[in-house]
Amino acid sequence: MPDYLKARKLHLNGIIVVLAGMKKLSTRANKDTKVETLTIDAIKAELDFIDLQLKRKDG
Repeated sequence: MPDYLKARKLHLNGIIVVLAGMKKLSTRANKDTKVETLTIDAIKAELDFIDLQLKRKDG
């Protein structure tokens, strides 16, 4: 299970990096849409939950 969680965490971090890269290329880069904000917030919440699960497994 910890390997799965680590892989999921890596994947979600990659998604955030891609979203940030796409935002730099966008002509409206200074304006976040609600969908982008909600997506990034959901990914960050999932990352926090994964960290919590990993700490429980280790501790």
